[in-house]
Amino acid sequence: MNSTAPTHRDHVNALFVLHSPRIRGFILSLLPNMSRADDVMQETFLTITAKAEDYERETNFVAWACTIARYKVLEECNRNQKTSLMLSPDVIEAVCVSHSPMTPDEEEGRLAALKDCMDALAPHTRRAVELRYSRAHSAAEIAKLLGWSTDSVYVVLSRARTALQKCITTHLKAVG
Repeated sequence: MNSTAPTHRDHVNALFVLHSPRIRGFILSLLPNMSRADDVMQETFLTITAKAEDYERETNFVAWACTIARYKVLEECNRNQKTSLMLSPDVIEAVCVSHSPMTPDEEEGRLAALKDCMDALAPHTRRAVELRYSRAHSAAEIAKLLGWSTDSVYVVLSRARTALQKCITTHLKAVG
């Protein structure tokens, strides 16, 4: 297999990176505890990666990802019932419906913008992002692979997400 040809899993992971702010916002709207929301976001990413082959390209990725996230939020609330304010399934469903879907063309445009913006990142930053989101490595694993501290990995990934978000927004406005 050609190592430069993106796989379906790579496509799904790229969609996750692209839509992670919306998915995180969705999770935070259901679980307003940042630490727990981060845990659910990570579990959502792992599940999406594991179920990548189940995603059909012509369908709404955000809706699919938010459905997975919704179940992860419910699992988190069930695990921590004593400390959780449980939301009813109806409330969770209403929040899910409020996230407007994107057409496949809009999604492809955003993916093209993500690719261009990824190409614009410094090589070491791009490598860290790829290890995290395409290969599902933890920050500690990335630190070991790249010879960085774990804190440095978190800083680089945080700055990369901010840079990618700004770049994609600028790119889409220019095309828009």
